[in-house]
Amino acid sequence: MKKLFSFLLMLGLLFSCTEGEKQPLANPTQIDKYFPLKALVVEQLEALDGKEVQKETFINGEKETNTVTLDQEQWRKELDAFIQADINKAANSTAYEIQENGSEKVYLLKPEAKGNIKELRVNYQSPEHNHLKEVTFLAKSENLFYESSTQGRLHIDESTGHITAYSVEGSQKVWFLSPNKITVEGKVTK
Repeated sequence: MKKLFSFLLMLGLLFSCTEGEKQPLANPTQIDKYFPLKALVVEQLEALDGKEVQKETFINGEKETNTVTLDQEQWRKELDAFIQADINKAANSTAYEIQENGSEKVYLLKPEAKGNIKELRVNYQSPEHNHLKEVTFLAKSENLFYESSTQGRLHIDESTGHITAYSVEGSQKVWFLSPNKITVEGKVTK
């Protein structure tokens, strides 16, 4: 009896080891339902590598202007607010209402859904959705002691599909302190 059991076990192991078609592991936290903002930014990094940007930074009204050349990793950090604003997460699979109005597609967080990204707007050159023109997002979060909002905008050259300018405006208010306001505006020049 033991020999028969051992034989069947070995036979089962032999057939279970056959090679099948290998599939890459899917990322269970990512979905492909909404506009792929993170993918857009990541795809742009190679084209932006070594590009110069004219930056204006306003911190609580104080302005600083500089021109810098950024590599891919620096661009990734510079555009991180847009990567973080991506709504293609499994937890958001039913959280957004999609509205189309001609050449604009809007993703609005449903009133009953929870999430920091309240709105994502995608504008195209034409209603056919061929050439991307601009992407904006609005993020808000608050609790009893803290309130913050961030608004971001990416401008895309309609002929090349590359980012030409961006802006991120943020404000933070801690319950008993003055609000902090930060704005960064960048224009890709070379």
